[in-house]
Amino acid sequence: MRENTQLDKEIREIMTKEFPLPPNVKSAQEAAFAQIRRQQTEERPEKEQPRRKKSVFLKSFAGLAAAAAIFLVICIANPAFAAQIPLVGRVFEAVGDSLGFSGDYREYAKPLEESGQTAQNDAGQDALAAQSENNLYSQTKDGTTITLSEVYCNDAALYISMLIQSEKEFPETMLGQNENPLLYLWNSTLSFDYNSQECLLAGGGSECLDGKFVDSHTYAGVIRYELSASEDATNYEEYEKHKIEFIQTLGVSEQELEADASSAYEKVCKILGIEEFTDEALAEAGGPDWKDYQKEVAVPERFHVQLSIPMVVGNKIHVTAPEMPEDIRAEYEKGMKAQGLGLSDEDYANFTEEQKEIEHELFTQMWNQYGIRFPETNEHPNEYENWWVSGPWEFSLDVDKNGSGTVVKKINDVDENGLGLVSVTRTPFEIIIDDGQANADYFTIALDADGDILDYGSSSNTNTFAIQDRDVSKIDVYICDYTEYMDELKGYYWSEDYEVKKKEKTFGQLLDERALYHKEIVFDD
Repeated sequence: MRENTQLDKEIREIMTKEFPLPPNVKSAQEAAFAQIRRQQTEERPEKEQPRRKKSVFLKSFAGLAAAAAIFLVICIANPAFAAQIPLVGRVFEAVGDSLGFSGDYREYAKPLEESGQTAQNDAGQDALAAQSENNLYSQTKDGTTITLSEVYCNDAALYISMLIQSEKEFPETMLGQNENPLLYLWNSTLSFDYNSQECLLAGGGSECLDGKFVDSHTYAGVIRYELSASEDATNYEEYEKHKIEFIQTLGVSEQELEADASSAYEKVCKILGIEEFTDEALAEAGGPDWKDYQKEVAVPERFHVQLSIPMVVGNKIHVTAPEMPEDIRAEYEKGMKAQGLGLSDEDYANFTEEQKEIEHELFTQMWNQYGIRFPETNEHPNEYENWWVSGPWEFSLDVDKNGSGTVVKKINDVDENGLGLVSVTRTPFEIIIDDGQANADYFTIALDADGDILDYGSSSNTNTFAIQDRDVSKIDVYICDYTEYMDELKGYYWSEDYEVKKKEKTFGQLLDERALYHKEIVFDD
C-alpha cells in the first residue's frame, strides 16, 4: 500500500510538473481544453444539488481525460510535436554536458516563448488547423522544422539553442573530436541592430553547431557566436569596390582579376613597384586605405538580432567521390619518376625540403586535374561528402545580456612590443584573454588552478577557453614565442610520460623558465 501511495505521489508530481510547450503545441492544447470546457458548460444544469457533487466530479474528471485524449491524438498524429514537448525550452539542459562550453545553463538561459499568438476561438478548429503554420520561433521548410528554444548572452558570446526535426530520418553523420555530430548552418548570418554590416556565423566561430541527435528524427544543438565579431562594422564591400576601381586605373581589367587573381595581383605589384600585394602596400602606393573604412561598435545591454539559415549541412560518414582516374595518377607518378622521387611513405619521410616542395606541386597538379574532371567535387555541399536540407529559416529575437557570474579583471600591462595583458574575463562558461596584440610571433596559453592547459571548447579563437568542470578560482596566463611553443614546449605537456615527468618539473614550471610573459589571475579572492 505504501509503495502505491509513493507511486501515486510520483505520478502526480510528473503530471502537474510545469514545462513550456512549443507555441503550436500550446495552441493546440488550449484549443482542445477550450472545446471540453464548452461542452461541460452546455451540459451542466443551471443549479446543481449537493447530492450531485460526486457525478459532477466524475464528469469533470471525464472532461479532463477527454481533453488529455484529444491532446494525445494531436501528438500521435504529428510526432514532431510530441518530440518537442520535453525539449523546447530545455535544450541546454538536454545537451549541456556534451557542449564544448559545457555547464549548467538553467539559471542563465532564457526560454523563447511566443507572445500574443494563442487560439482565437474556443471552437478549436482554427487553432488546430493553424498549428503547423510558421511562427516567431518555429518554422518548417520541406519537412524540416527548426525551433529556437532558449537564448543566453554574456559579455563573451551569444548562445541560441535549437531543435532541428526532420520528417525523414537523418543520415548517418560524421562525428567531431568531442563525439558530437558535425552539423553546419551553412552560410548562415546574424544581423544585429547595432551593426549595419551583416555578420556570417562563421565569423563568430559558430557555423558548426554544438549538440547531438536525440533520436533519428531530432537534433538538439546550440549556436555559439563570439560577440567580438559583431563589433567589427568595417565596410569591406565598399573597400573592395574602391580597391578594384583603383586596380583598373592601373590597366588591370576586372576580367583579369576574375580569371586569375594571383596573376593579376603580380601584375599590379610590377606596375607599382611593390614586393608583395597587401592592403597596406596598396594604400602606400596611392590606393584606398582600408583603415578609412574601418569602424567598431559597442555591444549594448539589450539588442535585436535576426538569424537567417539558408541550409543545414552534415558530413557523410562514407565519402563516395569518384576514385582518382588512372591516367591522372599516371601523370603524377611520371612526374615523380622524372624528378627521381619514390612513391612510398618511407621515400617521402626521407625527402629534403626541396623535394617535398616538388612533390607537393605535382600532387596539387594531380588534384587540380581531378577537379577539372569532376567539377562537382569542388562544390560545397556536394552529394559525395555531404547531406543537406534547404530553407531558408528566418528568425527574429530580442536579446538581453546577462552579466550574472561574470568577472572582469583589468590588467593593462602591455609593453612597447605589444607583449602583455589588457584584461581577463571569466563568465560562467568561458575565459577570454585580451592580450592586446595580434602578433603572430606570440602564443598565449592558460593553465587552470591545477596546472593543466585549458581547452578551447568549440571556439575557433585561441584566446577563448572553456571552463567546463575545471577549477578556475585562479589561472596562470603565459605568452610564449610561437615557434618555440609549437616545436618544443607543448610536446612536454602532451607527451605520454608527462605524469611521470611532472613529478620533477610541471608544465607550469617549464613555462616559468621559458615563457616571455607570465601573470597569475586570481578570481575568487
